[in-house]
Amino acid sequence: MPNNRNAAKAMRQSNKRRLRNRTARTSLRTVIRKVHEAATPAAGAAVDAAAAEAALKTAVKKLDQAAAKKFIHKNKAARLKSRLSARIKKSKTPAKA
Repeated sequence: MPNNRNAAKAMRQSNKRRLRNRTARTSLRTVIRKVHEAATPAAGAAVDAAAAEAALKTAVKKLDQAAAKKFIHKNKAARLKSRLSARIKKSKTPAKA
């Protein structure tokens, strides 16, 4: 427990920030996971390119917003965008047997 008013206020602020960051982190992870799911074909099925592109577009927007708010570093956002687009590009090319 806080020992004075300043510490109590700091604790309240910290809890608010923690909850805000947790929701933002969760939504970011969800968007990235949807891109992975769209780029990974189901057993015996082809990848839906349109759905994968739509998921990537949403993910890029969310990553840019997170970087702009300094929630994640801009280089991390760029790295994630690059990896996601490479994964989609790889899933579009037919597998060599």
